[in-house]
Amino acid sequence: MVKTVIGVMSGTSLDGLDMCCVTFKYVDGKWDYSIIKAEDESYPEEIKEKLANAQNMTALQYAQFHSDYGIYLGERIREFIERNSLTPDLIASHGHTIFHRPEEKYTLQIGDGQQIADATSIMTINDFRTEDVTKGGQGAPLVPIGDRHLFAEFPICLNIGGIAN
Repeated sequence: MVKTVIGVMSGTSLDGLDMCCVTFKYVDGKWDYSIIKAEDESYPEEIKEKLANAQNMTALQYAQFHSDYGIYLGERIREFIERNSLTPDLIASHGHTIFHRPEEKYTLQIGDGQQIADATSIMTINDFRTEDVTKGGQGAPLVPIGDRHLFAEFPICLNIGGIAN
């Protein structure tokens, strides 16, 4: 099995949008990956300011920005695909975390996945954290499985995002 996936992430540092296209292969009971192309781009000031202040928005403002940010992500991803002649099977968008309180069993990421799918015409998955948090996790469900299947030859892995950043 071979799958080409574009992963999209925005960190709380507001430094910009990270996009990476990766091919995953499952051969002879083992996973392998190849990075095809990775880019990051800085946010325009308007987006950066809205992301920084989203926790203070009204419900209506938040709903509108969730949609608008999804459109923004979809446009950026579509341009990334076109610029690099990519043919992804799937887009995985983390979105941008607005609230994250796993000890209280909730988390909220902004960036409407349906808007991304509509802008790119590619199946899009998002909202990775919610189920993990509701089941008692810290909201990083892809890290342990990725470590186990992609980096099994290493005795330990350090996720340099989040708190270690």
